[in-house]
Amino acid sequence: MDRSTKLIQELREAREELLNINFADDSPKYAYIGKNPSSRIELERQPARPWDQLQAWLRKWDQAFLRFDRMHMGFVIRRELGGYEGVSDPEIYNDLRPSLLEWIDRGLGMLDQEYRVKPLLEDYILRVKDTKLAELLKEFKASKDSSPNLVAMGFRTILSLVIQEKAKRVDPTSKTATRTDLAPQSMIDSARNEQILSKDEQRLVDSFVSTHKDIYDFVTHRPTILTDKSEVDTMVDLLNKLLPSIIN
Repeated sequence: MDRSTKLIQELREAREELLNINFADDSPKYAYIGKNPSSRIELERQPARPWDQLQAWLRKWDQAFLRFDRMHMGFVIRRELGGYEGVSDPEIYNDLRPSLLEWIDRGLGMLDQEYRVKPLLEDYILRVKDTKLAELLKEFKASKDSSPNLVAMGFRTILSLVIQEKAKRVDPTSKTATRTDLAPQSMIDSARNEQILSKDEQRLVDSFVSTHKDIYDFVTHRPTILTDKSEVDTMVDLLNKLLPSIIN
């Protein structure tokens, strides 16, 4: 394997691992008494610090970034992370992830002319576990450029399912997690009442609903309203901000 091929492989693996980091990881940590796995005791249930997760990822791949000296990739990634050491909010790191991925994609594009930079939404869709949501997202992606009005109608259900998936993680017994009616406004109200979404997520959803009524509501309920293709980007942007919290 030549140097370039090896570096391409390493950058692809680094990209995949960055996508797979769960910044909201709250899995318990265990200690074992003796050699018997059944004797484990839970030490603590404390979220892993997102900063530490990113630093561990960076330490693992730093030599690969260093070998790709045309972009000073390790330096620019560290520059992107500057000032975040004391930040613990997973949502901030979810927002930061796309800019880190962009630098890796640029490097891969320089090394491999056949490399296709996938839209971030495409990566996220592959990681969605709920069958119905995954299928609707695939159809959304396939139709968003050709059928914006049908996409806008379907987006209402997608938004409800995304919120419900988040509720299943936050509180599986909550009304939001167990609702059988996917009416979007009722789902949003339920999530707000039960504080399912983070403050930033709730703000994004509320802002979308209030400022994009043509997408969210009118195209479905008003006889003369249609959605412009350019509005699809607004839906994609919201999904890119909400999906990371339900896919890892």
